[in-house]
Amino acid sequence: MTGLPGGVAIRRLGPEDAELFNRLSEADNLFDEDPSGAPSGALTPDGARAFLADPSVLFWVAESGPLTVGFLHCIVQRRRTAGPWAELLLMEMGVHTEWRRQGVGTALVSTMELWMAGNDVLEVWVPANTYAVGFYLKSGFTPDEGEILVKQLH
Repeated sequence: MTGLPGGVAIRRLGPEDAELFNRLSEADNLFDEDPSGAPSGALTPDGARAFLADPSVLFWVAESGPLTVGFLHCIVQRRRTAGPWAELLLMEMGVHTEWRRQGVGTALVSTMELWMAGNDVLEVWVPANTYAVGFYLKSGFTPDEGEILVKQLH
C-alpha cells in the first residue's frame, strides 16, 4: 500500500525479515506513548525467523525508505464455534512519534482489514491501552462487554 506521506509503504514481514524484526524489537519504545519503558528485546535469529514463519502471526511494517515508521501485529485465532473459521487478535500496534497523525496507523488498520477480507476473517479484537481507544473508535471499532484482564506468573 502506498500513497501515504513520505512515500510510506506497508508490507508484511516474513522469516527473511528476522533482522529487521529484531531491530524493531530493540527500539519499540519509539512507538510507545510512554517511551520511558524498556523495549521488549530481540529474539535469537532463529527465534525471530520461527516467529515470522508461524502462519498464525501477521506482522506488518510501515516504511519510509530505510525507516520503519509503524507496525501492526496480529494473531490469527481459530474459532471453535459455527461461522467464520477465525478471528484476529490485534496484539500490538505503534507509529513512531514523529509520524503520528499522518495516516500511518489508519493505513496499517486498512491493510489488516484487506487481509481479513481476503481470508474470510470477519472479526478483530483489540485489548487497547486507554490512550489508544480514541484511535480505534475512529477506525470503526466498538466497545464490547467486559474488560481485558492480565495475570503474570512470577
